[in-house]
Amino acid sequence: MDKFLQLLEESVIVQACITLLVVATWCVMVATGQTPPDALTQVVLLVLGFYFGSKAQQTINSRTRSSKTGK
Repeated sequence: MDKFLQLLEESVIVQACITLLVVATWCVMVATGQTPPDALTQVVLLVLGFYFGSKAQQTINSRTRSSKTGK
């Protein structure tokens, strides 16, 4: 439970849920033959970019902390 609360505080869970919801909506529209609105496509790209960009930043931060502590 402590790990869940820590991830929630870091907004990792919220980011993942929003990303999955937006991407799933876009994928369902494409799979059912509907044309997603341009605005939805732009939001999908924005959310994916933010999600993976924040993951990359977290990796960089953790590696920086590890090298400073000598681990």
